Amino acid sequence: MPNDPILVVVFLRGGADGLNLISPTADVDYIAARPDAMRVLRKGDEAGYAMADMAADVDFRFHPQARGLSELYNAGELAVIHASGLTDGTRSHFDAEAKMERAAVNGSAGGWLGRWFASQQSDGILPLLSAGAAPDSVRGARDVAVADALEDLILANGHELAPIVRQRLMQGFGQHPLIGAPIQRLVQLSSTLRGRIVNTDGEAINYVPSVDYPEGPLAESFKTIARTIKLDLGLRVATLDFGGWDTHEEQTASFGGNVDALSAGLMAFWQDIGAEAERVNVVVMSEFGRRLRANTSGGTDHGYGNAMMVLGAGVKGGQMLGEWPGLANDALDDRADLAITTDYRHVLASVMRQHMRADNIADLFPAFAPDPMGLYA
Repeated sequence: MPNDPILVVVFLRGGADGLNLISPTADVDYIAARPDAMRVLRKGDEAGYAMADMAADVDFRFHPQARGLSELYNAGELAVIHASGLTDGTRSHFDAEAKMERAAVNGSAGGWLGRWFASQQSDGILPLLSAGAAPDSVRGARDVAVADALEDLILANGHELAPIVRQRLMQGFGQHPLIGAPIQRLVQLSSTLRGRIVNTDGEAINYVPSVDYPEGPLAESFKTIARTIKLDLGLRVATLDFGGWDTHEEQTASFGGNVDALSAGLMAFWQDIGAEAERVNVVVMSEFGRRLRANTSGGTDHGYGNAMMVLGAGVKGGQMLGEWPGLANDALDDRADLAITTDYRHVLASVMRQHMRADNIADLFPAFAPDPMGLYA
């Protein structure tokens, strides 16, 4: 339906350093643990973006490449949940991602988004879009479209699908007891997209966004999602992955560029969708954070606690939620990592209940009692 809420989930693959993205710049333990180049500073040309209403003795700031995130936060549209993550943590990328995306005890089928989709009756032609690759969170969902661009979902792209081929697909494979329904939906989706983004000469109609996007694959994914929303294809959930956050060595060489791509891409997307933003929420998350102390290779190793962000309609933005545990040695998890004070499922459950209007939270997050958190007004 045109007014249905939409969720976009951005997963930062590799374990993003939340302490470098959103930093307690005045914390003496933070300052002692890292060289200047691996910290967000309070003064000078490379100072981070101050966050309104933050305690002076901590002085949280966004990374200096996170201008867009800072603007969204200070505009009251973006909320930060620091010291969040997996409470039964692991330093394995594979295990942490699997736990987060399944969000369930052993034996529960599918991913948390897949379980939600299994409970929905969607009339849209493209309810679920995974840009690039389908994450485990959507496992179990019936209608997953995986594409970098909408043109990739058109059968025989560049050529009209012959009526006889369409007929044979629908009457042959389309009647198969296992793959019949997906084939029928694919043919229908292809036909609908051809009618909307291909001209009468068979040429793709270039998408012209309302703002300039930065260069790079992440921005292209954001642009594809914005286009999908504007085409009114019934999108309910979009997922996209952004890798390159596993910064064991020379963290400063890549981290700032990644932050800039995330921040500028998200801001462009938000501006591009215009009035549609009233029904969109964006969640940004990663499988784990990095250790407090820099290693000898100019990087940071796998840690636990991290920062999540939620942007969008109804969100009580411009604030940091959850309890900040501090970075004193006795406050760290295993005397090495930012301790987790907010289970990531509290955040996701709030988004699904308050924004997506889910009434089956116990199915999405089995054996878990979520806290409302105050994320929404």
